[in-house]
Amino acid sequence: MTYVAQDRPRIGWVGAGRMGFQLAARLLDAGHGVAVYNRTRSKAERLAERGATVVDRPADLSDRDVVFTMVSASADLEAVTRAPAAC
Repeated sequence: MTYVAQDRPRIGWVGAGRMGFQLAARLLDAGHGVAVYNRTRSKAERLAERGATVVDRPADLSDRDVVFTMVSASADLEAVTRAPAAC
């Protein structure tokens, strides 16, 4: 049985690396609207080819119903959530 989104929460995604890309891609394939931020924009743009919206700052995801964060280390998490450029 294939999962298909019934209710369509607006999803934000931070981190489009090896694991984050795959998980966000599955949400897109299931019909969810996903906006993506990645510090290296080119990684996020690969998801745009699948229908994602790429944003310039993590703060641009503030209108989303849920935001997932998939980064590799504590320092990376801090960089995308607490840095002045994130706001």
